[in-house]
Amino acid sequence: MSTTDHAVTIDIDTGGTFTDGVVSTGGRTWPIKVLTTPHDLTIALRELIDEAATQVGLDQEELLRRVESIRYSTTLGTNTVIERSGPRLGVLVDAPAAAAIHAAAPGSLVADVLEPLDWHVREIALTGDDDADREPVLRAVEDLLQRGAERLVVVLGDAEGTGEEAIRRIVFGEYPRHILGALPVLFSSELDADADVGRRVATAVLNAYLHPQLETFLYEAESVLRARGLRKPLFVFCNDGTTNRVAKVTALKTHNSGPAGGVEAARALARHYGFARVATIDIGGTSTDVAFLADAAIEERRHGGIEDTELSLPMRRIDALGGGGGTIAEVRDGALQLGPRSAGAAPGPACFGFGGTEATVTDANLALGVFDAGQRFAGRVALDPERARRAVEEHVAGPLGVGVEAAAHAVRDALEQRIGSHLRAGFEERGTAGSPVLIAFGGGGAVHAARIAEHAGIDRVLVPGLASVCSAFGIGFADVEHRYTRLVAAGDDAGADRAEDELTQRAQIDMRGEGFSLDDVTFTVARSTVEDGAVEVVLIARAPLPHIGFPAHDRPGEPPAPTGTREVWWDGERALPTPIHAADAVAATSARIVGPAIVAGEIETVCVPPGWVLERDQYDQSILNREA
Repeated sequence: MSTTDHAVTIDIDTGGTFTDGVVSTGGRTWPIKVLTTPHDLTIALRELIDEAATQVGLDQEELLRRVESIRYSTTLGTNTVIERSGPRLGVLVDAPAAAAIHAAAPGSLVADVLEPLDWHVREIALTGDDDADREPVLRAVEDLLQRGAERLVVVLGDAEGTGEEAIRRIVFGEYPRHILGALPVLFSSELDADADVGRRVATAVLNAYLHPQLETFLYEAESVLRARGLRKPLFVFCNDGTTNRVAKVTALKTHNSGPAGGVEAARALARHYGFARVATIDIGGTSTDVAFLADAAIEERRHGGIEDTELSLPMRRIDALGGGGGTIAEVRDGALQLGPRSAGAAPGPACFGFGGTEATVTDANLALGVFDAGQRFAGRVALDPERARRAVEEHVAGPLGVGVEAAAHAVRDALEQRIGSHLRAGFEERGTAGSPVLIAFGGGGAVHAARIAEHAGIDRVLVPGLASVCSAFGIGFADVEHRYTRLVAAGDDAGADRAEDELTQRAQIDMRGEGFSLDDVTFTVARSTVEDGAVEVVLIARAPLPHIGFPAHDRPGEPPAPTGTREVWWDGERALPTPIHAADAVAATSARIVGPAIVAGEIETVCVPPGWVLERDQYDQSILNREA
């Protein structure tokens, strides 16, 4: 059977500058990278599918017809938060929830979304009698509707949800679902049974705020793919490392989901190699994300957060540091300042020629000779060295009174020191034993990894074979998972049993809705004591999707001959003649390459500075070791 006779998996991660993809079939895997199109993300999605079909050697319809799973991470929820572009919300609360809203700090995310409070929020006091409560509840709802609320959110201090259930009966008794359905109503108890009313307020409000744009886009994206031949559902990757089909995804869980994909890939690699102590760096166009793993376990925050707002839902612990390829460097008060501004996808670094004129990390690398003036970034964007040098000269070298190369090295070193110091502090804080390993990915991860490792006191770096699209690669290890919670009063064992049964029934309905036979679903239940002695019942339903593995390959041991040499300024003081190796040729061998050297491909550049050695192993991963 040929490669093109096999089932296909496609995994996609949308970044600020590039949209990355990994397509796999018949034991072969292809990385794909296209420019993100912020004005219409479906354009980048279509272009990526076009490129995937070309790489596999199928027409697009046949490729999508053979898809077994397609998993997708979108930045739309993240962008909605950044731009504060969500819908008008109407929020129905009782006194405890109202107090939590009023306690939100001015300028915080919840405060911004609900500004002004007297427009967005209505407080009610329930008596426990539906007949008596009907009039004040409906009056509050009607007032919010008249003010133009596009979504209604109900949050009460009762974490067990009995009060919210009463409001549900009243509202849907007056407004049948087929009428009010045009204006969705979200109940906080549907998301998480959190005893902390402040977290539940934030979780419910922000989920409602992110949902409309995300829903519209994801259904459109799925429609685009189905029109082109897709027969399977589109699965949406989430920030807790799970994935769900469009109709079942929780909007809030898509926020900042891309970085979680790279960490999932790192976990798979750490498990495969038996690494006990790992840090990851994901250097993209606009930022660097850092995570730590111990014994292949990803750190998780039980209560995740967005900006400074704590949420009820768990999230991977990933630290976002300012600094990426598009980060702008300038001089302020005689000192180099790196960020926080970024050139982003538009206009991008000066060397892209899209209108950017300010100096970025990418421009600095081009001026240092790290990138080839003749190459195309991500295989698509031509690099203009003169624009890069002009930007560095005008905005950094001139103001500092130094040469272009010295200024460019200062820019590069500032980024590497910032990340390295964070890693060193992170390992010291955790105090775990064993030699640390750095796993580096993202478009700029392998470019800067060795020098970052030096600053962090790390002697070994793993650069995944799919480093430049590693978040997309990691999405390929995600399974479908739903998490359900319920709070039960202390000592109410019968109530806990009832809650477990009800959650199981709900999970079974949802997993059937995801398209799975219950024989393929694993149900896990845990009970724990939380605030005030209450019992939290947690049920997790999980169904597997296809994963990409790490097959071993026999490769020739002789390293390929360099394609040429280039003058590279490794230290900013002098240039060294540096062998340049073609990434495709290196990937076909079990090469051992002594630095200084650069391994350059269309979508990935690996820097091997002086004092480092690169070895390519049988699993198609690159290991950088620092010489004693």
